[in-house]
Amino acid sequence: MDPVSTPVSTATSRLATPRLDAINLMLRDLHTRHDEIRHRAAFRGCTSELLTLQQELVDYLLSKKNSLQGADTPRPEEGLNYNSFT
Repeated sequence: MDPVSTPVSTATSRLATPRLDAINLMLRDLHTRHDEIRHRAAFRGCTSELLTLQQELVDYLLSKKNSLQGADTPRPEEGLNYNSFT
């Protein structure tokens, strides 16, 4: 970590790092194209619901990530889409 960055207590930093790593891994997984799940959603007729849920999860995880990093949590922009399905 850069010594010039925003000061964070050592205890908080130790707790936040694994959480941030987990959030980053989950965001990466949500951005990965999962063809089997997409096929199942199409077969069941719930593709739009799946995409909506995926976007909600991404927004939630980005919010948690920002709060752990001490950044102000911006409101999700209207129309901003992180889905790998579109």
